[in-house]
Amino acid sequence: MNQPERDAELWRYVEAVRPRIERALLSHLPFAPAPVDPRFNEALRYALFPGGKRLRPVFTLLGAELVGGLHINVLRAATAVEYIHTSSLIFDDLPCMDNAAERRGRATLHKAFGEGLAILVALALMNASYGLVFDLDSAKHQYMIQAHGELVSCIGTNGMVTGQTVDLSPGNGGSNTALYDGHEAVRNLKTSALIRLALRLGAILSGAEARQLSALSDFAGLVGEAYQISDDVLDLTEDAALVAGARRATLAAERGAQDARLRIDSMTARAKEILVVEFGESRPARVLCQIADYIAGREA
Repeated sequence: MNQPERDAELWRYVEAVRPRIERALLSHLPFAPAPVDPRFNEALRYALFPGGKRLRPVFTLLGAELVGGLHINVLRAATAVEYIHTSSLIFDDLPCMDNAAERRGRATLHKAFGEGLAILVALALMNASYGLVFDLDSAKHQYMIQAHGELVSCIGTNGMVTGQTVDLSPGNGGSNTALYDGHEAVRNLKTSALIRLALRLGAILSGAEARQLSALSDFAGLVGEAYQISDDVLDLTEDAALVAGARRATLAAERGAQDARLRIDSMTARAKEILVVEFGESRPARVLCQIADYIAGREA
């Protein structure tokens, strides 16, 4: 199968599952009761729709498929993942964080609805995500408890909170080999933690074994870091002024786009190898490998 055919398979999959994801996102939105300022509910909708390719909830569905699970049993968890992702973007965009004015071609939430309401919407989405991993109709309580722990770990100091803290830290710029080893991995905790959560939630709720979960963690870590380095390459090629004013050096800025892309290609190849060794050439493994290739080769 050539590259265009592989890409077509990936996007056919996304097109097939996305309507289910969109319906689930809408059906679980934590709307405020009627007497509350209606702008809160408007802001919720604004934050979630339109919302990009929905690759993170797609990861959750694929994680379930890899271990023999069904989409219907993990749609709530996939919704939780997208709520967490959206809340993280809202927080990232705030004036006290990245101070972004636009996202996906339109005003960021705090620009459109005010900073206070944006924070409340982000908190509401994050809060709603905790309950979505529990399904009262399911008898597999141990899986749900494990999934809840996974979610807490992703958001906390083992994941997104520390990743954002590193982004805010002054200094640590300049040439530093450690930046591209352990420290660069810490900087990418936000990205890698969310991909790891997305993949593992679907697998956990579908009864995955420890060995399978370990392989998914390794895959997610490599793909997450490749994604972040790819972002850095795009920054380097699209906005030299942005890179020059960045708080810290990145692999792309320090060593150039060519070296960075070699690192991306190496990580992507290793991630795909890990996945195929553990799960074979099944359809979900194939689609995940294609997502890894898409991340490695993206140009925007």
